[in-house]
Amino acid sequence: MKFEIYLFDLDGTLLNLGNIGAYADQILVKTLNELKAPKIPERDERYKFWSAGNNYLELLHKWGVSKAQKFWRQYDKVDFKQRKALYNQKKIALFGDVKTILERIYNHKDGKKIAIVTNTANYVVDYILKKFDIATFFQEIFSMGFKNDQKSAKPSPSGIFSILESFHYDPNVHKALMIGDSISDIIAAKRANIFACLIKRDKMRYEKGFNSWKFQPDYIIERLDELLKL
Repeated sequence: MKFEIYLFDLDGTLLNLGNIGAYADQILVKTLNELKAPKIPERDERYKFWSAGNNYLELLHKWGVSKAQKFWRQYDKVDFKQRKALYNQKKIALFGDVKTILERIYNHKDGKKIAIVTNTANYVVDYILKKFDIATFFQEIFSMGFKNDQKSAKPSPSGIFSILESFHYDPNVHKALMIGDSISDIIAAKRANIFACLIKRDKMRYEKGFNSWKFQPDYIIERLDELLKL
């Protein structure tokens, strides 16, 4: 294990929400309905929202939502309500390899550091980590809320930079790895000039491949235990 610092995405990497794209789209539609958007956009247009970067504001305005902050507050509320319901119904869970691998990295003799970098709201993240009893594994967490807003969400490298600073990261001494399941994770890692690892939990999700991505992962894995060999 040549890396001193491991940064993990949450949804789709550690937490199994099923089809993550479908889940996010469901929350988006509910949010737009609750905000009384004049018209719900077609699915293809909704999917563009997640890869639009800061241009997502243009889409919101087009959909009749003028205040981004209000949108995200409502989105997070809807997301939180849905996750609590799914948890109570035992329909969401950690992937089966999560606790074992986090524990092995956490207890490594060389004192590895572990953090989460996620675009999910801080209170939602706190809820998930406590419910699944994995909060103690992470020395740092970067999530949305407090001083962090959507401008610092992945694919921005802001969250990674924040974590690296708190870990006193020195690129001449340390090696850091970001592990995530989406193109946003890979872009954020490469923009932060650290190693990027794509975990393909759902192979069908990448049926169109990722060779066309501008930023390529340094590693591709299908299970977390493969991290122990890197």
